Order: sequence, then C-alpha cells, then structure tokens
Amino acid sequence: MKAREDYGTAADDFFKSLRGTAASLARELRVLIRKALPDATESIKWGMPVYEAGKLVCAVRPAETYVALQFYGSGTALPDPDGLLEGTGKKMRHVKIRARGDIRRDLFTSWLRKAAA
Repeated sequence: MKAREDYGTAADDFFKSLRGTAASLARELRVLIRKALPDATESIKWGMPVYEAGKLVCAVRPAETYVALQFYGSGTALPDPDGLLEGTGKKMRHVKIRARGDIRRDLFTSWLRKAAA
C-alpha cells in the first residue's frame, strides 16, 4: 500500500485549504489545542491534523456540517457528565462542533490535558 503523500507534513496548508463553517471552527479548535498543549506536535496523519504529546492525544476532523475533536486512547476515560462525547470504539471518542457556541473552552481544555497526561 502506498503511503499518503501528506503523512507527517505540517498542518498549515490543511487549515488554509478549509472552506465554509468547518474552516473557522477547525481553526478555532487548533488555537485551543495549541494553548492547552503547547508542547504537543502537530502533523497530518490519516488526512487530518493530529496532535501528539508522547502519544496520540487528539485530532481535528472537519466534515461538511461539523468538526469533530477526536480523542484517541483516552477518550473513554474522559469525564463527560453532559454526554457530549460520541463513539463506540474501544477507547476513542469524539465531540462534534457545529457552531462556535459548541466550543466549550474550559471543558475541552481539561479533556485535552487529561488525554495528554
């Protein structure tokens, strides 16, 4: 199987290429992630920006009507009293952001830090 040409590349071009509602939401999540995890690396893997801090932490996956903030191995361990996290994977979960008001900065920051720990 041929490797993706963008695998491991910087995410700047990815974010610049986005259009529509998903573009502004994805860019806002990028800023939030970078502030919460200043030492995390950011690169393209599996066609989307992935953040690592010694392990896979999260990814930003734009879709047509929302942007998913995905949490890898710790998704099921994140406290979620409001039931925002979705998914049925063994450990992975995501939250869908459809509008700017869906970005819960304090909660997402705490999830990001817990996922990176």
